[in-house]
Amino acid sequence: MRPAVLIEPQPAESAGAGQLFAAMLDGANAALERADIAASLLAAGKGSIAEAAILRAKADVALEIAAVAASRAGAAVTTLLQTQV
Repeated sequence: MRPAVLIEPQPAESAGAGQLFAAMLDGANAALERADIAASLLAAGKGSIAEAAILRAKADVALEIAAVAASRAGAAVTTLLQTQV
């Protein structure tokens, strides 16, 4: 029997940076797929231009965030590799 209200939080598995980045890329990919579907529906005369524009903007933001995260990770690795020991 499971209580209606969880009193103690369930221990969450710690996700590594690679898993978080992969999840972010999956989210960006899903946003792009939704935007493509909306654009296809719009081209077929069945969709809304506002919805297609909003979904495309959300996909663009997700891609921009992924690009910035990748750039910062790359810069951090470069800095780490240039460190004198």
